[in-house]
Amino acid sequence: MDNYKFGKIKAFFIHLKAVTLLFLFLSSCTNKHPRQADLPELSFEFIRFERLFFGDDDIPLAKLKQDFPYLFPAQTPDTIWQAKRKDSLQLVLYHASQRLTSVKLEKRISSVLQHAAFYFPEMTTPKKVITLLTDVDYSMRAVDADSLLLLSVDTYLGEEHELYQGIPLYIKRKLSPSHIESELIDAVAPRFVPNPKDRSFLTQMVTHGKRLLLHDYLAPDLTKEQHIQYTAAQWAWAEEHEQEVWDYFIANELLFSTDDRLRFRFLLPSPFSKFYTFLDENSPGRIGQWIGYRIVQAYQKRTGATLNEVLEADAQEILKKSRYKP
Repeated sequence: MDNYKFGKIKAFFIHLKAVTLLFLFLSSCTNKHPRQADLPELSFEFIRFERLFFGDDDIPLAKLKQDFPYLFPAQTPDTIWQAKRKDSLQLVLYHASQRLTSVKLEKRISSVLQHAAFYFPEMTTPKKVITLLTDVDYSMRAVDADSLLLLSVDTYLGEEHELYQGIPLYIKRKLSPSHIESELIDAVAPRFVPNPKDRSFLTQMVTHGKRLLLHDYLAPDLTKEQHIQYTAAQWAWAEEHEQEVWDYFIANELLFSTDDRLRFRFLLPSPFSKFYTFLDENSPGRIGQWIGYRIVQAYQKRTGATLNEVLEADAQEILKKSRYKP
């Protein structure tokens, strides 16, 4: 073979190799989430406790207390539990909650835990997942108790459910089956995103941003607004006013402030965020969480950091290297 032909063939294979590498690189970028077949197999006991308590009076109360002692505070007399099993409102809640079928619930819970085990192999996953009624206590919709994971099924009936009359709209919007994964992730998030000692507004925002980034990995099929439990309109408002919100934080020198009132204005659940300007109108609550998420996203995109690297990074380092600028 003459040198000319050899050179052409060599050039072709070099080009082919480059194209292949580019394809693999792009594939890795666009398919950052594991396939179902790559997720670890998990085994946990799934218990519909509310069915045992309300749905089968043949199970003696003494037996339930023996099997689930952690669900029965010692100071509560048996007469209270017996009356609760017959209470008409409790039974309405019970029957409404049974629309959440066990098959779908278990599958959705398992998916979140499988993704968590994939990214954090050292994690000890719960041995029992227990559903129960909590009198619509929406402050405790999912609870991670190490070996136990508790899910309050009467807080996922849908925002229009008649049993939620009187609950503020900004809270009712979260009482939807579509937010089960988000609440589960928020429950286990402290395992991976501990509360910071630094009380600055920036650190609190970035900590929430890390938690929301965790959502991307543990429930990749959710929509972007589902992770933070916004409506589509609320997410659109945040995108449209992102620069104005950031400019407000900078102009008022809020980033390194430790004023605890900022939590109530921009980080905790509320009907709207409190700028005390025209921005209040139509703004979603918790806009500081959303900004923290954008900063963390910018940091990961610019640095190529892995999930674990992002979670371990310092808030000021994240802001600096993100070059965040809406």
